[in-house]
Amino acid sequence: MQRRRRLGERLRGGGEALGGGGILHGTGLGAGTGMTTAKTTALLIRDVALVDVVRGRVDGPRSVVIEDGVTRGIVAQAPAWSGPSLDGSGRYLAPGLIDAHVHCFLNASGTPRLDYLAASDEELLAVGRHNLGVAIRAGITTVRDVGAPAALMTQLQGEVAAGQVVGPHVVSSGASLCRPRGHGHFFGGEVASPAELRARIEQQIAGGAQWVKLMASGGGLTPGTLPHRAELSVAMMQAAREVAHANGIKVTAHCHATAAIERVVEAGLDMIEHASFLDPQGRTRVDIDVACRVRDSGIAVCPTVYGGFLTAQHFRQVGEAANPDDPTAIERLEARVTNVGPLHRLGVSIVGGTDCGATHTPFDTLLDEITAFTTQGLSTVEALRTVTSDGAEKLGLSRRGRVAAGYEADLVLLAADPLADLEALRRPLMVLKAGEIVHEAGERTYPQPPP
Repeated sequence: MQRRRRLGERLRGGGEALGGGGILHGTGLGAGTGMTTAKTTALLIRDVALVDVVRGRVDGPRSVVIEDGVTRGIVAQAPAWSGPSLDGSGRYLAPGLIDAHVHCFLNASGTPRLDYLAASDEELLAVGRHNLGVAIRAGITTVRDVGAPAALMTQLQGEVAAGQVVGPHVVSSGASLCRPRGHGHFFGGEVASPAELRARIEQQIAGGAQWVKLMASGGGLTPGTLPHRAELSVAMMQAAREVAHANGIKVTAHCHATAAIERVVEAGLDMIEHASFLDPQGRTRVDIDVACRVRDSGIAVCPTVYGGFLTAQHFRQVGEAANPDDPTAIERLEARVTNVGPLHRLGVSIVGGTDCGATHTPFDTLLDEITAFTTQGLSTVEALRTVTSDGAEKLGLSRRGRVAAGYEADLVLLAADPLADLEALRRPLMVLKAGEIVHEAGERTYPQPPP
């Protein structure tokens, strides 16, 4: 925790830890009971302040009616109610958070690629289960995985859907797709031609993938690749866009090289990961003309700044980068946060994602990500929107990211107002996913729910 908070403290100052008590009525569960998931088809949260991330204000107190996993109504006066209820007096109800860039099967160690390659399938599944548990305890109710072994991802998603694993909703890209021996090839997504790329995307969609992830440049985690070089042609990217959009899903691309970003714009993709803006010599400089083309094309950027900070910090400590072909790795990684400033000022849409699972980046760093955004010109509410309403919109999750009638009841109950201080999100008092209580402050273990 001390290491993770260092950037936020350096830039904004630390916050106090939050506590909570048992406030659930009508089920016999409360603080100190070891409760994990409260299965219910209906729940009333009474007299709670509502965090409206769209309007940037707190409303209430109001009473919130949840049925079948959806917020059905928000009313000034609590209705007559005989079912389970929460007393929200003095508390704040905010949307559950959305991390748009995770790697479920990487273990956030100093050597995540080597550990991944050495692990068995069962060990990798154990990593995934652990990571999702960390995320849900941090109030992250949706994650988008952008690089994983496709078959194991399908299994892990199934375990979450069946309630065997307590974790966020998982939006999957399956295996990230790259040139032969390209960045992240160890996930199993190597393709050599547009035809092969099309076939692989069709296969992954049939297997449940909800996004397509392309590796458009080299990366710091994969020796033999060069982050400052584009690695997929415009023709390959256009083929990916055509087959993905024909199936109603979107395409994102890992881009360190400015040349790769330009190809993404030409190909008409939907999102860019990292956007490091590396020139042919590996130096970082935001190209204003290219950034404006990104903005004008409606392409969102997920900059993954805090993961970059933690990785650079590790590389400084050990004296070398993970990829010997990446000599400017520390400069590139540390520039991710300062790149956000000009992108935001130009009007580029920013989406919050951490790159968690990568080097020393655990699954509870999303708050640190958006705190870093506020050091680059985003207001508190603008930063919060990147992982709630705006993030949900860009990910195609039209009924997540808000506390509003008709939206999925993915919610966090807080002791303080996050619009006044994002640190209020550090330790949620309670986390609800699809209307079910999946975490309450003070819990340490997560036994499986009964059949």
